[in-house]
Amino acid sequence: KLKEAEKQEEKQIGRSGDPVFHIRLEERHQRRSSVKKIEKMKEKRQAKYSENKLKSIKARNEYLLTLEATNASVFKYYIHDLSDLIDCCDLGYHASLNRALRTYLSAEYNLETSRHEGLDIIENAVDNLEPRSDKQRFMEMYPAAFCPPMKFEFQSHMGDEVCQVSAQQPVQAELMLRYQQLQSRLATLKIENEEVKKTTEATLQTIQDMVTIEDYDVSECFQHSRSTESVKSTVSETYLSKPSIAKRRANQQETEQFYFMKLREYLEGSNLITKLQAKHDLLQRTLGEGHRAEYMTTRPPNVPPKPQKHRKSRPRSQYNAKLFNGDLETFVKVLAPAIWVAD
Repeated sequence: KLKEAEKQEEKQIGRSGDPVFHIRLEERHQRRSSVKKIEKMKEKRQAKYSENKLKSIKARNEYLLTLEATNASVFKYYIHDLSDLIDCCDLGYHASLNRALRTYLSAEYNLETSRHEGLDIIENAVDNLEPRSDKQRFMEMYPAAFCPPMKFEFQSHMGDEVCQVSAQQPVQAELMLRYQQLQSRLATLKIENEEVKKTTEATLQTIQDMVTIEDYDVSECFQHSRSTESVKSTVSETYLSKPSIAKRRANQQETEQFYFMKLREYLEGSNLITKLQAKHDLLQRTLGEGHRAEYMTTRPPNVPPKPQKHRKSRPRSQYNAKLFNGDLETFVKVLAPAIWVAD
């Protein structure tokens, strides 16, 4: 608006530059009044312009100040406040995560240590496996089942308390013959049973060789560099995966059956030898320690001692009768009912 007023003033000034003698008096008067109006309008607009310009400067200054403050605030938010806000919302998270993971690690490490200790214990137990000591310990745990029972005692029959073999003259020759037969039979049985024992021990060693194959190492199956196919092929090459396992198992069962048969034969033979040996030793003691079969001489046999009767304490009499220093007829009359019962 100020510029428009200035243009109007310039136009008015341009008109006023025309020759005055060509203009009439009325037009001159109009021109002067219009110039004054334009000047007043220009002054008014100049004042308005100055006022608005001052407001504009103030507004610009306020805008620039606000802009600087806003930029500073935004910069502070992204550079400082965001980190503080994250720290505020994240307070204790890493500590909790650290504690949880360290708890997990501690548990896993202790579990691993416990596993290693358990494996060491099992390995020591495997190294200390001893069949004989385990069998002895097992038998000691159950003495009622594995300890020998009491010997069978001699039971007398109808008052016969002679508990030794009699080698008196009527039966001495028969006992001597039986003793020689036992001696010959024992010699033959011992040779046969010794052969059976050797066969049993050889068969047992064969079975032990079958069941003690060292095929327990599976470390090749845990090599991660190999592919699945190579691991399968490695496992297939082990003893347990060979096609001949059925044949091996059949041979093992056949060997076990043969071992059981020979063990039974050995036990039966040794049991018979034990019985005959006991009879032989008893006859030898009965016939005399100095017996020599090749000369058919003996020292006098041990005669069974006469058994001593066990004296039983006599029960206190319930009758008030005296035998000695008393009357016999009175004593018999008092004891007559008891004598009749005894008869």
